[in-house]
Amino acid sequence: MAASLTSGLEIYAQCEATMKLGGIVCRLVAVVASLCAQYVFAEGDQPVKHHYLLSINLAPAACILHPEWRELRQCQEGYSIIVHGLWTEKTAAEKKRLEKAEVCSEKPPELSPVQQRVLEKLMPDEAVRDKAWQKYGACMGLSAQDYFRTITAYTNKLKLPDTFKQEGSDKVVGRDELLGQIIKLNTGLTEKGVYLRCQSNQEKTFVTEVRVCYDKLGQFIDCKNFKPNCPESVTLRMVK
Repeated sequence: MAASLTSGLEIYAQCEATMKLGGIVCRLVAVVASLCAQYVFAEGDQPVKHHYLLSINLAPAACILHPEWRELRQCQEGYSIIVHGLWTEKTAAEKKRLEKAEVCSEKPPELSPVQQRVLEKLMPDEAVRDKAWQKYGACMGLSAQDYFRTITAYTNKLKLPDTFKQEGSDKVVGRDELLGQIIKLNTGLTEKGVYLRCQSNQEKTFVTEVRVCYDKLGQFIDCKNFKPNCPESVTLRMVK
């Protein structure tokens, strides 16, 4: 059964107002409530610490592996890095929902013209932005404006190596070398807070995605569902 948790500050205020609890007990109640508020409970699920996963697509590789994407701006206009989406760590119930491709909203996000212009640099295709909102953002309890502000803030915080943005021929690199470059560029990021996802065609295994985990304050955090799938040597598809 889903639990509604009152924040520690609210409990503290109630204690002080009613004077039914002494100061020490009140503080203990507030601390416990604050800790509990970091977790989300759903029927049949284990508690999951509430934090976010940002997914960055490496557009050159993703575009050749997904023919249905080739007419998108991110493929036509030579983008190197674009945002795929942002979501919370998933409970068992949410995993089942995502596997069925269910959405939490049928409506596109309502964004100001200024916010749309900012997002076009990170997510150039409106269809991609709409899908991210409908499948992920609308499920997170945020407004569309706050969801995409969070994406913008987290993406701006993240530094990625120039290797991902180079032009030229495909390049074979070491998986751990790439991860080491990312970790070195981002203070506070650990080897458990970032991982790569890869896809293969008949000839090569390409890096297509970088996933990074954040807490709700925008600080790097270790991922709970850590699911890398890249081999030791991978191919970077360069911008053409």
